Amino acid sequence: NYQYRIQVSPLDCTGCELCVRICPADALKLEPAANAVKAEKANWDYAITLPDRGDEIDKTTIKGSQFQKPYLEFSGACEGCGETPHVKLMTQLFGERLVIANATGCSSIWGASNPSFPYTVNTKGEGPAWANSLFED
Repeated sequence: NYQYRIQVSPLDCTGCELCVRICPADALKLEPAANAVKAEKANWDYAITLPDRGDEIDKTTIKGSQFQKPYLEFSGACEGCGETPHVKLMTQLFGERLVIANATGCSSIWGASNPSFPYTVNTKGEGPAWANSLFED
């Protein structure tokens, strides 16, 4: 009984063009950031005020999992990295209960390079727990 749209934050674009190149319908185009912010900021500001309805949708389906809050936001991983979609999905399936025990490697670099941290929290301040075991790979 719901309708939805995918709203991209115009403030988060890094200009990598990956979304433009991968879009099968050629529906996306890269334009100057100032133009995109001007055109989409009001839509983004409205979108973030909407209630989260993820708990009303079966997250055990492929479609339903994508309506769950992702606790992975901006990884800083390499363009097209194959690890980040998997970790994003884990955060959507397990949410604030996710515990990540990470050996040293790529994901420990994009997952905890100070001062940035790609994981986020819910409205209660809860989010995934992350730890690294040094030099065990």
